[in-house]
Formats: sequence, structure tokens, C-alpha cells
Amino acid sequence: MGKGMAGRLRRAAATAYFFFFISVYLTAPAQAYLDPATTAMITQIVAGAFITLGVVFGVFRRRIVLFFKNLSVKRIQRKIERENKRESEKGS
Repeated sequence: MGKGMAGRLRRAAATAYFFFFISVYLTAPAQAYLDPATTAMITQIVAGAFITLGVVFGVFRRRIVLFFKNLSVKRIQRKIERENKRESEKGS
């Protein structure tokens, strides 16, 4: 490891320590209570969102894959058309 990399790592570590200690020093105690039922509800909402996204992706997977394949095919077709146009212009 060269001097430049070591210096950057030292600087990054110093910055991380600085922000960590500043955040610990400046935090105010919160007089809040998070009910376990609330945590369970939030967990269920997040899990439901991930499951829904998984089902949507599973159902529409073929359409999604074909969409991206068609994008690349159309890009290749446009490139071929441009090259053919350039060749025809050079030939005339």
C-alpha cells in the first residue's frame, strides 16, 4: 500500500471517527416508547411490500425480460440502419 492510499485511509478513518463522536455528543435523549405491536405492524408492512414486489415481478417476468430484449434489438437495428445509410451515401 503506497503512501497516498495510506493517507487517504487515515483521513477517511479520522473523518468517520469525527462524525461518530459528534453524533454521539450531540444526540439528545428521546422520551419515546415504541410499542412491540407497532414494531410488528411495521415489519408486516415491509414484508408485505417485498412479497408484493416479488409476486408482481414473478407474474410479469416474461414481459419485463422481453421489454429489455426488445430495447437492445431496436438499438442494434437503428445502428445497422445508420451504417447502411452511411454506406449508401459513400457509394453514391
